[in-house]
Amino acid sequence: MSRRLVLVGLGVLTAMAGASCARAEKPVVQRTEIDVFDGREIVGWEAPQLLARLDAALARAGFTVLGDAPVPSGVKPWRIALAVRIDEPDPQSELPGSAVVALSLRQKGASEGFDVEASEQTPTDSNALEAVQAAAVKALDLSLALAATEARASIELERLADDALARKVSDPDASVQAAAIRLLARRRHPAAVPALLERLKVDDLGVLRRTVGLLVEVRDPSAVPAIIEASRAKNPVVQRELIFALSAIGGDEAEAYLDVVATGHDDPLLRASAEKALAELRARAKRLPPPPPPKGGPP
Repeated sequence: MSRRLVLVGLGVLTAMAGASCARAEKPVVQRTEIDVFDGREIVGWEAPQLLARLDAALARAGFTVLGDAPVPSGVKPWRIALAVRIDEPDPQSELPGSAVVALSLRQKGASEGFDVEASEQTPTDSNALEAVQAAAVKALDLSLALAATEARASIELERLADDALARKVSDPDASVQAAAIRLLARRRHPAAVPALLERLKVDDLGVLRRTVGLLVEVRDPSAVPAIIEASRAKNPVVQRELIFALSAIGGDEAEAYLDVVATGHDDPLLRASAEKALAELRARAKRLPPPPPPKGGPP
């Protein structure tokens, strides 16, 4: 083998190793902080305990959490703010208990960051304080783990072009799937819609709310029938949320459905919500410029 071929081969191997190392680098977190901690009395924690739980979840997900250590030279660290809401079961509204976690990630020097949200329901066989507390702690730990792994995946996927990112929607890793769908929705890419529509079929209200929120970001009217179907047999609180989501997405089907609810639903609160949502939809439609004429049609 010639010396030139050896050098070329070594160069290729070095480049491959460098790329592998770059992919394996852990994102560095300089600071974690709490924005909101609703329901702390349910789990019996104070802020330091929650932050310790978050830092552990981030470390397991592949982050380097510095704590009091200095930032290494040349590293652009992340700041992560945490919002938590813990809800006890509510028999009157038929809502199960749940833990909702939202992470807001911002990297030093970047113009914008991104948010990740995860939730777990907390079924219990008893309303005793100990049982509710144990279920809430478990749900909160699971939610922190889900949010941390999705955040790690999001950092890796953010650099991908739309086509490559769309292929990640069917990735076998659930956290990669979730990150890809969220990023595509933020880019208003239609590849996010089929996966989001499939997620509307789940019973977890936290997943349902997040899914509808992402569909609102995409604003694809083709999602309207599935959202209407998802609202059936839901409690009035969830139905009102979906009514305003339909208003935000807009389109003829959304307008027609809101009109039916506003004029004929048995629940006066739902009628009032639909009436308000319908007024917002129509007012917004009036402010939008008319669509351009089809190519080849009359001016």
